[in-house]
This record gives sequence, structure tokens and C-alpha cells, in this order.
Amino acid sequence: MSRTGLELWLFLSGIAVFTLTAAILDLRHRRIPNGLSVAGLAVGILFRGATDGLAGLGDAAGAFAIGFGTLLVLWVIGGGGGGDVKLMGALSVWLGCRQTVHVLILSAALAFVFTAARTMLRRPLSSSSDAANLPKRQPVVVAFAIPLAIATWTLIGIDLL
Repeated sequence: MSRTGLELWLFLSGIAVFTLTAAILDLRHRRIPNGLSVAGLAVGILFRGATDGLAGLGDAAGAFAIGFGTLLVLWVIGGGGGGDVKLMGALSVWLGCRQTVHVLILSAALAFVFTAARTMLRRPLSSSSDAANLPKRQPVVVAFAIPLAIATWTLIGIDLL
């Protein structure tokens, strides 16, 4: 990561407020407000424009296309929520193209692990004949903002090393 001083502090603070707020809201309410995503997007565009100029805005636009576009496709086929799409789009503007791809991959892996763990924990501890008499369970849903925040901060931490 090539950011230093005040620029680095603003970058880390902006992403911290955005990802932490989204994770808390998604965990508590299973909803990410549009206002949070719009604010994160607007501040991210201002930050990238002010610190990286036109090249930064171009990278931000490409990152938005990657992050928003990938989750939009998943949402269309039923693999996520609309709030997750907007959250990823806004976060992508902050991260840039390269980091967005890495965050998408790691957050998807973490979401898979969290979903598998929650599914295993909800499994009945009975014989298969008893399982036929159990009510059908609802699908396990993981608040995606949590694996997204963990992936973001893991990769930022690696970049800072």
C-alpha cells in the first residue's frame, strides 16, 4: 500500500467506519441501509479523486464495475442480497481494482466457511429415520458484511506489513 501519513489515516478511518457500521447493521437487522452505501460511495469517490486524481477515479470506476457487477450477478441468480451488492460497490471504490478482486475471493471463501459451520451447528443429532419427522429447516443465511469486513481488514493488514 503506497498511502502514508494523513492520507493513510483517512483511508483506514473511512474504511473502518464503513465496514464496521455495515457489519453491525447487517448482523443486527439483516439489512444494510441504502444511505450507508450511498455515503460510503460518495466519500470513497471524493477520497480517490482528491488523493489519486483522474487515475484514481478511473481505478475506482473499474473497481465499482468489478465489485458491484459480480455481486449483482449473484443477486440476480439468488445468491445474495441487494444490500450486499451496494455495499460491495461502495467498498470497491475505496479499494481499487486489484484489492477488490482479492476481497471478493476471500470474502466468498469466508462466507462459505461461515455458512458451512452454521449449517453443521444446526444439524440434528439423531438417526436418519428421526430426521424424516423433523420440520423442514430454513436455509442458513450469513450476514455477508461480516466476512466482507474480515476479508477487507485481513488484506489491508497484509498490505501494511
